[in-house]
Amino acid sequence: MRSVLKSALKKSALVAASTALAVSGLMTVAGPAQAAGPGGATNIRGVDPGNTDSMIERLCNQETSLTGVYGALNVDTGEFKTHDEYLRDVFGLWEPAGPWELFRGWCGYAQASTWSTKGAAVRTSPWIGNRGSKDDKETFVSSYGTKTFAKKSVGASISLSAAKSIFSGTAGGSFTYEWGWEKSSSFERRSEKTIPPCTQVAVTWTPYQRVVRVNPVFYVEDYQWNKGDGRKTVHSWRDRGYRTIYSYGYYIDGTSDKLLPNGQPDGREDKVEEKLDPKTCAQ
Repeated sequence: MRSVLKSALKKSALVAASTALAVSGLMTVAGPAQAAGPGGATNIRGVDPGNTDSMIERLCNQETSLTGVYGALNVDTGEFKTHDEYLRDVFGLWEPAGPWELFRGWCGYAQASTWSTKGAAVRTSPWIGNRGSKDDKETFVSSYGTKTFAKKSVGASISLSAAKSIFSGTAGGSFTYEWGWEKSSSFERRSEKTIPPCTQVAVTWTPYQRVVRVNPVFYVEDYQWNKGDGRKTVHSWRDRGYRTIYSYGYYIDGTSDKLLPNGQPDGREDKVEEKLDPKTCAQ
């Protein structure tokens, strides 16, 4: 019971750390570790060996047990192995050996930046053509429902259910922008529009969207190595004094259509026209 309670307290500490969000753009060049990154985490990309973007992705993609998630890093080659891979491929016990250093902790999701954008225009009504020689007027019925999706910079695609658990805050994240996750809205509109001769017309909708970028972060519970003189256990990443790490090249972007104060989708409606083949129209 004591160990479970301790783990629960540490997990609560990670959630609390994730609420101390640094809203900033991501760096685009490799360099030394940076303090006070998203969620107060320290960047290890370009500092530690191997592909740290992939390491954090694979580490945090494991199922979390009552005692956290586990990983192993070969500090000579940069190779990373999950808990199960290490037991299968390196050593049958969860003990550090040679260049393999072991760590345990919790994963969370810290907001890195957020911005507005325009989505791609989509056609929201059927095409209606006028093959006559004079203007025509028709009633157009257009409909649209808001969209929500997410993508990762590293690894396989992310499911919508997993994304919702991250961006709603239930997976250890906290977000400062209300942006429509788990909210949906739709409309159906009727409007009369003029159709020029030998032309077809449709209605399109360009949604206004909000993007939230998060960096998965790892809170270090313990870190171990054994260089032949006995196992050494510390409680910071590679005994450097910082307990929360991230790799700035690994991020998850969540995108959702924005809503107006009245709950309707925010965006722009346009009328689009296409000329028809003159041979099919009245002369």
